[in-house]
Amino acid sequence: MKTTRMTMAHRVLAAGLVAGLLGAAAPAPEHYAAYLGPTPINDATKPRIRGRATATITVTGPQLAITGAFSGLAGPATTAELRLGGGVGIPGPSIAPLKVSAATSGELSGQISLDAAQLKALRQGRLYVQIDSQTAPDGNLWGWVLSPAIALPGTTPPTPNPDSPARSE
Repeated sequence: MKTTRMTMAHRVLAAGLVAGLLGAAAPAPEHYAAYLGPTPINDATKPRIRGRATATITVTGPQLAITGAFSGLAGPATTAELRLGGGVGIPGPSIAPLKVSAATSGELSGQISLDAAQLKALRQGRLYVQIDSQTAPDGNLWGWVLSPAIALPGTTPPTPNPDSPARSE
């Protein structure tokens, strides 16, 4: 009889563990996109700062994955970064490097673990992607990471499309 009780206790424990594991599903992924454009400072910099890029961003829990493509740079890309700005259009410091093709057209990618403050900034539209090039070492292309849920006055946020190639000028 004692063996039957242990078996029953083990069954109840096992059922509870299975129910707990099934109930602890992974968080649903969040999808974002960025359209990067040139950031000329004045008429003199326009010939050196050109091109376009698109990026698709997926966040699952604290993990951010980014993939994208760029084209039309005046010089080869040198670096790409995920940056934290004060808001849309307000530049700020780098929070993580991204991989980027050292070419005038190519790809960018990265896997980043975000902390709670960075996740909050992402959801507020304060993160952006910056690509630097040989002809524009302080920022050739910039684009804010936005969700379709973030709408700025007079604009339509980008819709993520992982199959969309980089737009050209």
